[in-house]
Amino acid sequence: NKSKIAFANAYLHDSLGQVRMDAYEVIYDLCDAMMLFHGRYFRLGVKRMLEELASIGVDGCFLAVIKKIVVCKDISEMRGLLGNLLAYSDIHLRKKKEKAAPSKDLAGTYEEMFSNWRNKMEEAAEQGNAFASFMNLCSLQNMLDDIASEVTIGTYSLMEKYDPDHLAENVRLYDECLQQYEAVYKQAGINVRRYQSVDDFVANYFMGSDPINLIDKENRYNEQETG
Repeated sequence: NKSKIAFANAYLHDSLGQVRMDAYEVIYDLCDAMMLFHGRYFRLGVKRMLEELASIGVDGCFLAVIKKIVVCKDISEMRGLLGNLLAYSDIHLRKKKEKAAPSKDLAGTYEEMFSNWRNKMEEAAEQGNAFASFMNLCSLQNMLDDIASEVTIGTYSLMEKYDPDHLAENVRLYDECLQQYEAVYKQAGINVRRYQSVDDFVANYFMGSDPINLIDKENRYNEQETG
């Protein structure tokens, strides 16, 4: 993360000297991250850092890019090389972990996706508000990415298909995504909780979260009201 900040700074600074200092920060932090990822520390001093990195299995292309950066005299070229360095590191440092299968723990996530942004997507389309459409769709993508990092829910690439010129298409895209996610719900044995009205939702909310028939809940609610 520190390297990424330094990388951003390399695009904000104009002088070659300052960009070189940003490059130093990128290299320094990434090399540390590489060693720590493999449970090691640098022991042989700066002059042998690349040698130590090679010993833990860091690809030669990573080391070659570092060598190019330190002799680079062009700001634009240096920025590109730094980007390559970070791209490699993102892949190399990504820890592989077993994801859980869809389970009852997902309960409520579909409803949150629907209630948080579905109607806002339609409103954005009606008003021609591309900013709202973009932000709402990104929020959904962010939530899906967060869940997908822990659970095998499939792949969702909403922002690849986002259409700033036809906002109604983004509503359709949103609905397709919800339909796909509902299939994950079914796989986990979860039923989407839908309500005919706000009154039904409120009655259900105050009666607790047990997934029982709304009519039963309404009867129980009326019984309590009458004593």
